[in-house]
Amino acid sequence: MTKHIPSGDISLLKRDEGDIKAEDLEFFLSQYVPHNNGKRKYIIRDFLTEYFQDYCTRHPVPEEKLKVMNALIACKTGRLGYTLVECKSCGRVEMNACACGNRNCPSCGHLKEQQWIAMRQAEVIKGIPYFHLTFTLPHHLTALIYQNQKEMLNLLFHSVKDTILALSRDKLGMTPGILMNLHTFGSNLHLHYHIHVLVSGGGLTADQKEFKKCLSSQFFLPQKAISRVYKGKFMDGMKQLRNTGKLQYAGDCLKYRNSYEWKELLNACYEPEWNVDIKSLVPVMPEWNGASGGETVEDAMRYLARYTNRTAISDSRILGYDENGIRFKYKAYDHSGYSTEIMKLKPDEFIRRFLTHLLPKGFMRVRAAGFLAGCVRQKNLELIHRLLAQPYTPHPAKSMTAAELLKYFYGRDITKCQRCHSEVEIYHRVHVADAANRIRAA
Repeated sequence: MTKHIPSGDISLLKRDEGDIKAEDLEFFLSQYVPHNNGKRKYIIRDFLTEYFQDYCTRHPVPEEKLKVMNALIACKTGRLGYTLVECKSCGRVEMNACACGNRNCPSCGHLKEQQWIAMRQAEVIKGIPYFHLTFTLPHHLTALIYQNQKEMLNLLFHSVKDTILALSRDKLGMTPGILMNLHTFGSNLHLHYHIHVLVSGGGLTADQKEFKKCLSSQFFLPQKAISRVYKGKFMDGMKQLRNTGKLQYAGDCLKYRNSYEWKELLNACYEPEWNVDIKSLVPVMPEWNGASGGETVEDAMRYLARYTNRTAISDSRILGYDENGIRFKYKAYDHSGYSTEIMKLKPDEFIRRFLTHLLPKGFMRVRAAGFLAGCVRQKNLELIHRLLAQPYTPHPAKSMTAAELLKYFYGRDITKCQRCHSEVEIYHRVHVADAANRIRAA
């Protein structure tokens, strides 16, 4: 009887024929066929498979980014191996191509995303307001940041964190909880560096004997003060990076080696008021009489979570592609809001834009500060809940395995046979030739 596997698992298998014996490949294909009903599930992966190699012949790609793209192209194709599930009781065999697990992959990260949301929701303090802040940068700095991502983006994180903490301590004598998520993109895939921040409307006092609540739907810090302090901290930090020789200049930024051009850049950045957008979120407990509608804390967390394990664009926004280009949906903004439009880019231009959003290896794009800082988070949350006489239990998802997470969030128990419900044997990262041998023996 022919068995079925999820769509996409063997769509590129024939390209690996040289790696396995012909009889193994023929046997494998005779036993397993995809059941995707003609739909393309992994559009970006398939697009990169067709056009990225040609792109590399025309444009240089750094080795670090090349490794990422190779992982994305190999994701769920079988090149990374298969997970083989075998039931000894009824003989049922199931195979799934292994995912790459790369944090930039548009096809991976959904399970980690749900885990992250659950863990963050367990950390929400009930009965206080929360606020969603967005810190942006002048577009004059985009090219310089791209050439110095580690230094400049670390400075961006520190400037945002220090601004909120300094003003909170000076004006209210408290330390709030801060969750930050870096975005490098706009909806059209152009570079647009900004940070989304979730801030608690309350915090611990310096002696940690009191938790101060902000019982207002308005943010507890004045917007203009935030903007001025944020601008000052970032600009001072950038000048220090230059003075200590930590900035690199090439291409369009080569002119900034000249002190006059550098001064012109500083003046262009100092002149405008830096935008800091602030939104009040609907609180967790309905008895709080602040904001009555709009974005909730959960909405904000889900928005941040979309890009904790993925990058600038997902398969759902892609409408299709051919040799003339790729079409995707994007948001076109104007003074009245935004409208959903369709953009078409040549393959090389789409790949170029996609590559610009791959951050340096190991760079953390999600960070926490205040009473949510990683080293003291657990201790502070336990203390806060004691002060507020509220129960606190960390979400169990934190210590769950992938199988346990699948069962918890999606109700799918992969440790049980779907046919007879017996325990199954799971073999990870099995090569297709080994898988064929196991199928023959089953």
